[in-house]
Amino acid sequence: MADWASIQTDILGIIIKKLPIPDYIRFRAVCTSWNNVCKDVSYRPRVDPWLMLPPDQNPLGAQFFCIPERKNQSIRLPSTASLFESVWAPVGSSNGWLIYFSRTYGTMQLVNPISGKHIQLPPLGRRIFSKAKLLEMNERNFIVAVLYADEKGYKVTRQGSSNWSSVESKFILDDIIKHRGRLYTCDMYGTVEMWAEPPHAWPDEEVTHRWRFRCLIETPAGDLIRVKRLCQNKFAVWILDKGTFSWVGTENIGDLALFVSHYNSFCFPANDHPNLKANCIYFIDMYNNLCAFNLEHGTKELVQTLAIGQGQGRNDYYRRPQRDQILWFIPSLE
Repeated sequence: MADWASIQTDILGIIIKKLPIPDYIRFRAVCTSWNNVCKDVSYRPRVDPWLMLPPDQNPLGAQFFCIPERKNQSIRLPSTASLFESVWAPVGSSNGWLIYFSRTYGTMQLVNPISGKHIQLPPLGRRIFSKAKLLEMNERNFIVAVLYADEKGYKVTRQGSSNWSSVESKFILDDIIKHRGRLYTCDMYGTVEMWAEPPHAWPDEEVTHRWRFRCLIETPAGDLIRVKRLCQNKFAVWILDKGTFSWVGTENIGDLALFVSHYNSFCFPANDHPNLKANCIYFIDMYNNLCAFNLEHGTKELVQTLAIGQGQGRNDYYRRPQRDQILWFIPSLE
């Protein structure tokens, strides 16, 4: 029989770089020698964007759909188990962490599905909010902000804090992001504001009081992108020009792909990832289909039909369409 434990390290390294994170975790559990190779930081697994699906009937499991591989992943999350009719609902995601909220207890926690770590946040109360954003996460600090659909401003907490602080704004906020050390928000009328001294605001070029989906996204290169949903199946994109400090419309974001949803949105390089299309925006349409909008051609393409019919999710108290209960997630070993 072949001695799998004695395979050359460089060959194992090539294999590791092609493995998605779930397979990498299984790989390093095979034997001691393979686990030792995995400790080498130069051998890291492939990172793919996942779509977190609404909860099923398994109270301990979270269901994810891996976009490049087109298959589901189920991960056990004991810290979000439903006990005594309490409900932990995912309401945000960033930096490999999920944000869970329990309306039963009025509490929130950060959960890393890969490492199993979780961080309890200060009590928030049972009031329903619009979304929660993880603005910062590192070894020294984390910052979480909560936006409300019927209240101006936002609430924020950070590592070591025992409560939430309230911050006022002129209008109700749709999104919030920390970019290059500064805070940016987008309000209900599409105005993007930089919270700095002196402050700066960019009104939306479309004068309308009709609500549209809008979000702010940071690219791996450190650029800030503004996305607006023009109609059910069309989007527009602008990039903040660092020289003129103005928004420039574009139909070409190179080899990047954008993933947008109500709770979170992010940018991801599409090269070297099977089944990912560059210069596209991935989103959930009104029929609960995963679709890709091609920015250059202005066309929509069906990627996957999702089994998330009416009544499948448990977090119905949010009273949002099923497509708004889905969020994107990038798994992380950190």
